[in-house]
Amino acid sequence: MILDMVKQWINRIKKSSFIKSVLSLSSGVLIGQVILTLSTPVISRIYTASDMGDYTLIVSNANIIIAVSALGMLTVFMLPKEDTEARELCRLVTLCSLFICSICVGFLYLISPYWKLLDTEGVSYSAALIVLWIYVTSYIINNICYAYANRLKLYKVLFWNPIIGAVVNMGLSILFGFMGLGFIGYTVASIISVLANIIHVIKHVNPYSEIPDNKKIGYMSLLKSYSRFPKYQMPSNLVSNIANQIPLRILSDAFSSSVLGYYSMVNKIMSLSTSLLAVPINRVYFQEASKRYREGDDIGEFAFRILESSIKIAILPIAILMVFGRWIFKIVLGAQWEQAGAYAAVLGIYFLIGFCSSCLSGSFVIIGKNSWSLISASANAVIGILLFALINIFTGISEWTFLFVMSVSFTIERIFENGVFFYYTGFDLRRYVIFVVRLVVIPFILAYFIQLSILKFMH
Repeated sequence: MILDMVKQWINRIKKSSFIKSVLSLSSGVLIGQVILTLSTPVISRIYTASDMGDYTLIVSNANIIIAVSALGMLTVFMLPKEDTEARELCRLVTLCSLFICSICVGFLYLISPYWKLLDTEGVSYSAALIVLWIYVTSYIINNICYAYANRLKLYKVLFWNPIIGAVVNMGLSILFGFMGLGFIGYTVASIISVLANIIHVIKHVNPYSEIPDNKKIGYMSLLKSYSRFPKYQMPSNLVSNIANQIPLRILSDAFSSSVLGYYSMVNKIMSLSTSLLAVPINRVYFQEASKRYREGDDIGEFAFRILESSIKIAILPIAILMVFGRWIFKIVLGAQWEQAGAYAAVLGIYFLIGFCSSCLSGSFVIIGKNSWSLISASANAVIGILLFALINIFTGISEWTFLFVMSVSFTIERIFENGVFFYYTGFDLRRYVIFVVRLVVIPFILAYFIQLSILKFMH
């Protein structure tokens, strides 16, 4: 009986190009994450929570500049029918990114006597801006290279990409940590690993290779053809990243860099399911859904099946971390990280619905509803402003209460956002609501109360 089920499962994989593509990408990501996870107990002992907090500030602010520099066009490379047009888009986005990022960082340096974007504890402001510029440009170029390789379905190349990045990141992070470089060492290790990924992809396929003159469209014509991206997607990404920045700022300013560091660590651990499964699924989903939509096929049912199948895998590890997080973090990462593990209990539903959103990321772009991306980002910004007001009105509020309110607020917004996408595709919304209640809300409530019961029993 079991043998027959295994054979059916293997046959299903062989027949499904989608599953094979996801397995190819996710297995590489899995190995990469295993490498990083094995190094985490060492890294957590040679870097402080403050180092992690400063790194989080660099990355979160970098995402704001990335949103502007890339013109919101990092998801555009799957859409053209011709590879030459996709390559020309690669060049356009890269040139715009280098120019705009340089302007932004230069401006931030000029106004530094009056206002500073970053307030890192372990490095000077000038050094932090240089690191910021390198991080932004390398991140954008890496995404462009990866997207073009994904367009060409070079899954064997993309299988090795996260493994190479993980090995480089792990090795250099440990080396720089023992050298006592702190935040700057941790950040530089991350940047060098991204550069290694870029070199690896370009070695196999170059998105910047020469384009025949008769195939060139022209940058201005491309900008006109894809104007909905700078018009809607860029402000959407910008507003979204600013909205994401607000809670991080609150955690750092209202509480401490250490609290932000704890949050960063629980974010890193609880996002493993997203890295391992949701991101590879989304990269294949975006490619396949774009193709189906161009051909006039229904993508609502297709998207829901992917979502339903994937979350059944992600729900178990997130639930385990919600219930036993404080003890798992203490044993694996060290006693100083027990507080981070405790945060998992109130953040579980946030990461679970975040997993769902990551699987279907870019859906509004596929169906040409970029304006809804902007609406959703604006809603996130409003939530961030309300959270800022909350922390200022109720000055004695604890980080626990803040994290709970933040988690529930952003979860509701993401549930609504995904629902709007399914509405536009004509999908039965009742099935989506039942899915959310059954596989998101109920598991969160059960896990939360199980953890409370364990704590009461222990005391």
